[in-house]
Order: sequence, then C-alpha cells, then structure tokens
Amino acid sequence: MGKRDARQFQYAADTNKQRWNIVELESRRQLRRKVNELIELVDDPTITSSDMREQLLLGVATFGEQFAMQLVRSLHRDDQHERQSIIWLLTLLDDQTTIPLLEQMSRDEWQSRSIRLSAALALAGMGATAEMIDDDTWHKRLYATG
Repeated sequence: MGKRDARQFQYAADTNKQRWNIVELESRRQLRRKVNELIELVDDPTITSSDMREQLLLGVATFGEQFAMQLVRSLHRDDQHERQSIIWLLTLLDDQTTIPLLEQMSRDEWQSRSIRLSAALALAGMGATAEMIDDDTWHKRLYATG
C-alpha cells in the first residue's frame, strides 16, 4: 500500500497532475508551518498586536482564504494554551469568511466541549454572536448593567 501511495506523487514528465499534487502538498505544508509560527509568536512579549495583525494580513496575502481556514482548523488541538492563542489570532484577524465554520464548530455536538467553547469564544471576540449582532438587545443590556 505504501508503494501505491508513493507512486501517485512520483515525477512524470508527461502529466501535470503529479506535479500539481507535489506543489499543492508543499503549499499546504508551508501554510501549516506559517500558522504554527504565528501561534508560537503569540507568547513573544516583544510582538505587539499591530505587528501580529500585520503578520496575519501577510499570511492572508500569501495564502488567501485558506490561511484563515487553517487557523480555524487549528482549534482542534489538545493544548488549551495553543487554542487560546488561536482564538486571539482569529479575533485579531477578524476574517468574516471564518464565521460560518466557527458557528458550525460551536454547535457541533460531536466536537469536544473545549473545541466548541473555543469556536464560540472566537465568534464572541469577532462580535459575531447573536447578542452582539442584535444592536437593540446589546443597548438594552448595556443600559441594564450601567
């Protein structure tokens, strides 16, 4: 079975499909590497929020919509600290294309409670919860607490 899988990615001069697969795999590897670097940078005390936002926008410019989607998929980590870092990155990026996927993750009962909570926290940080969207409700709550 290993030989069969490796055969698909061997270089062949007469077909473009194999070369595309190799390029696609390398691109995905670079995307994951960039996201992991940013997650590690969150703990660097010398990086400001504006510096981090600049790095996030550079990631979007380089990888497109897949960058934000990879950040969302990264919430599936076991390490709570890493998930908190990813929530902050998603909040800082504030990419509207991630909202449907985060909403789906937050409601999916097959996901662990911590992943659902992480997705919900990212949505709240982006102001994409029902309470934040409904301005009338938001103003009433502020009035009631003020």
